[in-house]
Amino acid sequence: MREIEIKLKARNLEEVEKTLNQKGCELSKPIQQHDTIYSKGGTGKEFLGGKEGDVIMRIRRMGNKAQFNLKQQCSREMDNIEYETVVEDPEAIHGILVALGFQPSVEVKKVRRKGKLGEYEICLDQVEKLGTFIELEKMAADDADVERVREELFRELESLGLSRTDEETRGYDTQIYHLNLK
Repeated sequence: MREIEIKLKARNLEEVEKTLNQKGCELSKPIQQHDTIYSKGGTGKEFLGGKEGDVIMRIRRMGNKAQFNLKQQCSREMDNIEYETVVEDPEAIHGILVALGFQPSVEVKKVRRKGKLGEYEICLDQVEKLGTFIELEKMAADDADVERVREELFRELESLGLSRTDEETRGYDTQIYHLNLK
């Protein structure tokens, strides 16, 4: 499946939450997420100007649960072919990734609340070192028209009183990678 998402820098998550409640969207309780992102050889080149075909792998820990995720970039950073599965032993996955030549490059820690808004998933995030964000994503067919889907997502976000001028086109991992370079 292809994950196409829009990420906006949030000015006021409480207002967004109130609007979502009015639309009948129930958000989850806060979820603590700790992501370790792996890149080939640990070079981080994927964060310095990613291109179509780049692969990033992630182990996400949420309390006593963990997920493994692979994203392969399509037309831009917020447009990826995505594979995800629950893992019983994240340390074993870490060992496998290292044996395959991948190294931990970035850690992302956040508190997320998520919900369903029609056919979309919406996330309200408080990201350590970065601030607050809203993500709206749609899982689409691998051959989806990304610009049509992006426009659809923007229209939904605008119906919440949000502006496309607040778009952040980089993932949290890329943003943190660049912060760590300073």
